[in-house]
Amino acid sequence: MNIEHQHSTRDDFLDEGYDLSWAFEEEHRAWRASISRFCREEVEPAAPRRSIERRFDPDLVRQVGQTGAFGLLAPERFGGGGADLRSLCIAAEEIARFDSSLAVTVHVQAIAIALLLNLASDRTDLMDEVVPSACRGETFISFGLTEPSGGSDAGNIRTRAARDGDDWIINGAKQFITNSGTPFSKYVILFCATSGNEDGRRPPVSAFLVPLDAEGVTVGEPYAKTGWHSSDTHPLFFDDVRVPNSALLGIEGRGYRAALAFLTWARFPIAAMSAGLAHGCLTDALRFVSTRESFGQPLGSHQGAAFQIAEIASLASLARVMTYDGAWKYDHGQPIEREAATAKYIASEAANKAAYLATQLEGGYGFIEESAAARHYQDARILTIGEGTSEVQKLLIARGLGLGV
Repeated sequence: MNIEHQHSTRDDFLDEGYDLSWAFEEEHRAWRASISRFCREEVEPAAPRRSIERRFDPDLVRQVGQTGAFGLLAPERFGGGGADLRSLCIAAEEIARFDSSLAVTVHVQAIAIALLLNLASDRTDLMDEVVPSACRGETFISFGLTEPSGGSDAGNIRTRAARDGDDWIINGAKQFITNSGTPFSKYVILFCATSGNEDGRRPPVSAFLVPLDAEGVTVGEPYAKTGWHSSDTHPLFFDDVRVPNSALLGIEGRGYRAALAFLTWARFPIAAMSAGLAHGCLTDALRFVSTRESFGQPLGSHQGAAFQIAEIASLASLARVMTYDGAWKYDHGQPIEREAATAKYIASEAANKAAYLATQLEGGYGFIEESAAARHYQDARILTIGEGTSEVQKLLIARGLGLGV
């Protein structure tokens, strides 16, 4: 079925979305123009087909690598962009307007590179070996934290790493691991408990860089997901995997705490994806009402339809403001713990509401998988779950207000 209003190489509505001129420098505007053009020309046209076919597209990923999006946060000496968080948020937002699956692929790779640089800052040999290729998108590094028994209790780590001479032996499993089974997937930053639990407390957690082709590593079958259909997600299993002591990243027993402290800012690109998805809903809904008539009048001239469009626009603007307020503060060295939780919570919930409204407005067309509205509706659901559920974000916000929860 061909739905003509869905297929266009240009966007006649709100190219920049809600104006946030205060948040961006000239280099940010230039980057937005560049990545937006790339998305219109290379990402949008086949986005419906990739989603319907649940197809990860290596050729498109190679093209993304050429834009520099994967290595935005890495220093230029490693082949990265030496850019700031707002630049990554811009990439996540623009890509998610058309393809959230590709946006999360970029997001996970970018934060994995940043985390590796942070945990192994003194390992120039490792940086020289891995990071340049990762910035080009030729080497994917996945993030191995979530476990079958974890959920929101991310610190509940049962994967174990035990010393054996100069090596470590790893046993356990991880689930919902993005970018772990692609042609580019080479490593996982793996979080493992590294000591006993004799006193009843949870054991300390260490981080390791584990090759995915190491003996004893099994990449499970891909998940059949509700959304993010063309992104790559697998479980990982570790059966007596032997790695050298050089695989340990940072200080033994402090990997989880170091990751949590460092990756608070990672909620902002998810908020940016939410803003982009909501903006995509707005664009698609505007296209729809501009090409449809109802009761002899343009659909957009009916108050009910116009009010729904206005609400979608407001939700997209809210998500965008919250995202870049926090990202600007982070880039200027200000505290962002509460801002990160608030932005992620507000933006992800706004994206879900915007997607609901867009599909409702488009009626039967919004229920057809080829439509952008349907794809956004499917992709929005995970945004209130990944990088910490909405409930976790509210918990963090409440604690920031001094409440003893």
